[in-house]
Amino acid sequence: MRLICLILILCCIGELALAQNTDVKGTVIDQNGKPLPFVSVWSAQTNDGTASNEEGNFKLSVPPGKHILTFRQVGYLPFKTEIQAGDTICNIVMFPIINTPDYCNADDIMHHAIDQKGIYTHDTTVYLGTLYSKGTQVLTKAPRMFMRREIATNLHLSENRQGIISLNESVSGIRFRAPDKIREYVASVRTTVNENLFNFNSAPDFHVDFYRPFIHWDGLCDHGFVSPLSQSAFNYYRFYTTARYADGKDTISVIYVKPRHRSQYTFTGYIYINENGWRLYAADLTLGKRARIDFITEVKIQQQYVPVDSTGWAPQKTVLQYKGGLLGYHNGGYYLQTYTDVHADTAELKYALFTGEVYHSNTQVYQNQQLMDQVRPLPLTDDEKVYYGWNKLAERHQKDKTPTDSLQNTNNRFKLIPYGFNGYTLHNYARNWQLNIPSPRSFVYYNTVEGWGIDLNPRFNKIFDQQRSLYISPDMHYGFSDKILNVNAYFNYRYNPFKQSTIYGGVGSDFLDLNNSGTITPFFNSLNTLILGNNYLKLYQSKFIMLGITGEVANGVLLNGQMEYASRRSLSNTSYHTFNRDSIYLTSNNPLDPGSDSPLFPEYRSLSFQGSATFTFRQEYKITPAGKFIQPNPFPRIRINFRKGIHKFGSDVNYSFGSIEVFQDRVNLGTLGNMAYSLSAGTFFNNKLLYFPDYAQFRGGQAFLYDATLGSFHFLNFYTYSTFKSYFEAHIEHNFAGLLLSQIPLLNRLHLQEIAGGSYLTQGTLPPYKEWYVGIKQRVFRIDYGMAFGRFTQKEHGIRVIYNF
Repeated sequence: MRLICLILILCCIGELALAQNTDVKGTVIDQNGKPLPFVSVWSAQTNDGTASNEEGNFKLSVPPGKHILTFRQVGYLPFKTEIQAGDTICNIVMFPIINTPDYCNADDIMHHAIDQKGIYTHDTTVYLGTLYSKGTQVLTKAPRMFMRREIATNLHLSENRQGIISLNESVSGIRFRAPDKIREYVASVRTTVNENLFNFNSAPDFHVDFYRPFIHWDGLCDHGFVSPLSQSAFNYYRFYTTARYADGKDTISVIYVKPRHRSQYTFTGYIYINENGWRLYAADLTLGKRARIDFITEVKIQQQYVPVDSTGWAPQKTVLQYKGGLLGYHNGGYYLQTYTDVHADTAELKYALFTGEVYHSNTQVYQNQQLMDQVRPLPLTDDEKVYYGWNKLAERHQKDKTPTDSLQNTNNRFKLIPYGFNGYTLHNYARNWQLNIPSPRSFVYYNTVEGWGIDLNPRFNKIFDQQRSLYISPDMHYGFSDKILNVNAYFNYRYNPFKQSTIYGGVGSDFLDLNNSGTITPFFNSLNTLILGNNYLKLYQSKFIMLGITGEVANGVLLNGQMEYASRRSLSNTSYHTFNRDSIYLTSNNPLDPGSDSPLFPEYRSLSFQGSATFTFRQEYKITPAGKFIQPNPFPRIRINFRKGIHKFGSDVNYSFGSIEVFQDRVNLGTLGNMAYSLSAGTFFNNKLLYFPDYAQFRGGQAFLYDATLGSFHFLNFYTYSTFKSYFEAHIEHNFAGLLLSQIPLLNRLHLQEIAGGSYLTQGTLPPYKEWYVGIKQRVFRIDYGMAFGRFTQKEHGIRVIYNF
């Protein structure tokens, strides 16, 4: 299938190349002589098109013969002109649509359009085309205090600290089918940056379909936006007919879309309905500050449909323009997608072409700059030409060893203050490795088992090529109270990112958490112990050797397997120091008998195997030179876990454990925000010989600072609910995304989000545990209040602050 798609791309590109000798160029202006940007230019005879750039200039390659070009732009009457191939100049003047009183009922038009949308969302036609994508980001304002002239000069900005800060282009072969099946194969890419603040890198990211009830942008906003063509649109919008005009044989109604209430879920603007079939003809809709998109103040979407065949229409041009700012910096930009040719695909087995891969690019597409210069349908603006020129000059300097050595020497320079906060990193750009030394604040720790201790944990990362890398993390820590030195090292070798394949392992001795699901970090445990007098963390020593491997065996099926041989022993407290005068909260290192220093388990050896299989249904993914990247999935995932204690080779354990998890990180619920849930059930098929570290463990939450990972409890004791019997746990959390707080004046400016959730656990030995909570989230900060019910937490309530930003 991949070969077929690549051949189709080459055919599309080849057609463009053959037509280079009949370029039609021109400028589109309004009646006042002002250039019109992003005007759709379309030839219905050949289904070829383009769009004008920001300066109103356009270029269209056409085969020999006569052609009728149609120019369409929201807010303007369509303009048709006949050209003869060979005519090189075609300047166009477009006139605005004049709003005229119209007694046509806008509600009737919208009812027709909404009733008919099911036909278009379930259209089985597969369209094939060539897509040109472009993204430009511009810095419009910067504080002089933080951006000195030298920095502005290095970024090639003007004296007013304005200018382009990123520019990306791509040409791709596209297959798409309503409502949301897209497959993109990239032929050429030209980019100046790797990541952007507000970014749509591909057709799947940029897909805007107003036929769907809600528009969702995961990662930018936690709620959806109501489409004017949604079944519930009349609950959110008022519609007014402002004009009607003709586009050939079609009558177009211009509908003004006005929110019924000041709402974060609604657009403002115009949609254009083709009364011949009651289909969407164009859209010009805006989201303002009330949309609650972080760091973005305005988003404007323009979309233009064109006739592809006798019955079908397709979105030939989509433009997303935005404005935003943060800390005195103001930026803006746009993302444009325009099809240079679109036609219905008549290939057989067209349903099988959508197999999960939604985007494909390789290293060659980034190196083929000449192809981009040949097939680019939109002329570059003067500013873009200058920016590309500066970027080429910078690339030449990067290839020069002297600037590279200079940059390396500068970055490797030791600075005391930055080292104190972020650590020190030694770079070697020639050999692609770096060594990180953590900051001193992570050197020192305290717990009641080791007392004060020193932890040295450098990290080494070596990149062999785009697909292979090695990560090594040696660790040495010493406790001054127990006088025990632990030394270990872990590694992770990534060798096939297209299969998510890695080999990992570790060897040495370490003090490990008795809860293998994790409880509290050493840093926060030090704070809790020294300041509050709560030594939550309970440890045991393990001398181990471990080796594991993970990778996909099929799309959506991820396997993981691990073998470990370890010698484990219980530990006791050796220090009871705390800054809190009342240290009655300090307990022994035996969580099941906190008032006694008796060992929790005898010293034993363990040979164990554990494996898991994670199933993601209808998994979609992108292929890039860096590997395979999984896309957000609207379906639940299933993970099956198995763990076996092997009673061989001197091992003292003999058990078999299995569990199944069903979980979903995000369920979009339109204006109600989004939800996440996790269900898990497990049992020991055999529990003849096992000890506390082998039990089924749960992610508790006793500390004030809380880890909000899906599957965690807010108030559950870290250790006492661990079990060697069957269990069932459930978690659900809903983010209302400002449903209530956005209605309160002043508070609505803070972009606060309401959180509510609950958890349940039954594990065969203790009464069931239940908890519920509510909270408020503001970007990276969150505070929850909740209540728990259980044997060790009868009607406990309290506040938790989220720290896993």
